[in-house]
Amino acid sequence: MSDLPEIKRTNNGFSFLIHGQPFIMLAAEVHNSACTSQEYMKNVWKRAEELNCNTVLAPVYWELSEPRENCFDFTLVEQLISDAGKHGKRLVLLWFGSWKNGLSTYAPQWIKTDWIRFPRAENEQGKRTKILSMFQSDILSAEHNAFTHFMKFIKETDSKEQTVLAIQVENETGILGASRDFSFGASEAYQGNVPDTLLEYLEQTKGHHNTSDKSWSGVFRKDADEAFMCWHYASYINKLARAGKECYSLPMFTNVWLKGSADEIPGMYPCGGPVPDRIDIWKCAAPDLDALSPDLYTFHFEETAAFYARSDNPLIIPETRRDRWAVANLYAAVGTYHTLCYSPFGLESIGEDKSFITQVEHLDPADQNVSSETVKEYLSESYLLLGNMIPIITKWYGTDKMTGFVQKAGHMTEQIKLGQFRITIQFYHKIDERKESIPGAGIIIQESEWELLFIGYGYRADLQTDSAERQLDFLSLEKGIYDETANWIKYMDLNGDEQHIRMEEKPTILRAVYYEF
Repeated sequence: MSDLPEIKRTNNGFSFLIHGQPFIMLAAEVHNSACTSQEYMKNVWKRAEELNCNTVLAPVYWELSEPRENCFDFTLVEQLISDAGKHGKRLVLLWFGSWKNGLSTYAPQWIKTDWIRFPRAENEQGKRTKILSMFQSDILSAEHNAFTHFMKFIKETDSKEQTVLAIQVENETGILGASRDFSFGASEAYQGNVPDTLLEYLEQTKGHHNTSDKSWSGVFRKDADEAFMCWHYASYINKLARAGKECYSLPMFTNVWLKGSADEIPGMYPCGGPVPDRIDIWKCAAPDLDALSPDLYTFHFEETAAFYARSDNPLIIPETRRDRWAVANLYAAVGTYHTLCYSPFGLESIGEDKSFITQVEHLDPADQNVSSETVKEYLSESYLLLGNMIPIITKWYGTDKMTGFVQKAGHMTEQIKLGQFRITIQFYHKIDERKESIPGAGIIIQESEWELLFIGYGYRADLQTDSAERQLDFLSLEKGIYDETANWIKYMDLNGDEQHIRMEEKPTILRAVYYEF
């Protein structure tokens, strides 16, 4: 077995490689229960084709994979891999194991009903929760067994075709409703000292000075409960990832439920996940995870993307909005933050303005994560355009020769510096929440000193250089597309009154060559 999918450092960033060739997962994640029904999945595959996704993120359920201890049934997984291959799609499989969205609803029945062998986490009042405790529990041994069987099955089933590209281990891990696990086993562990490995790591990376009091409260003070949970969740998941890779070495990551606001306290969001304030604990405790990945529903998209696109962490976005911002943020994610995966949540609901669960039309004006036919159309065209350009785009990953931008609410212009060029972006339309307009967005690539690619829609661009004595003019301006083999297909030479960077309302590519005089 050679050339397995991998994440590799390139330039000053990262690339995702399939058979040694760079790839961007232009994806969408299905709804949680979609993969329990092959009949239902027919609609999912149809929508994935309409969206021009090259990858689908889909869950695998521990409760259905091991209905009785050591009796494994991967029929649904096998069908999922087979159907993805038939539709020409790749897969990222999401292991819904001990923890999903801060709870333990996907654990098998034989685990849920055995409170002695598999105790529950407790809140501060001693009330048992719906969350499995990892302290004085056999849960790691049981899940280790299930996860390694799962990874061996993927290897046996898919190592030749390599439909499965990566594995997400657990989903939005953490404890809801409490600042930590207060069960007897957890409280006993909490009385111990912070591991020396973590103290040394924090001292080296954060300048965190050791103190004589090495207890969790002594080192982390008011953040001690959350730091404690982060260390133990990360250590647990790292053991799964390491064991899984020993069976079949695919890239592995875990995702994070972010704080909704700065005012939220641990327990309002799943306490123990790799939120920005605690990512360094996870980096220390979980070195076998290839990425810590934000589920990006916030309207502070670029700020959060920038944080997770670290020198030690490739950006993977396994979940994001499926409204108008799903389209616009794609261009920033790829152009500026060099994401390896971009995946709006609710694949089969992209293009629909109704609840997936109840099928009731969205009537709540406060619910802004609403899709539409326009969103579907723009996202589909953007995925097709960018998908054909993957070899062109990934060439510039980890460099400063490419940038992406998104129109911000209340703004009609943006200033961009790229190489020697000072670029003024002017958007065509205001962002009106009452209307179905899609925010303008684009990517600009400096392919050589005087050659630029303009990608996107809904904007015009005016350029100057840093030279006050010299003027900038076109040598040529072409409109066209890249075909499926990444070859440039010129549609039109633009000159005269039409020789300006004026993008269309829909995704467009212009190729400009300049000179100075």
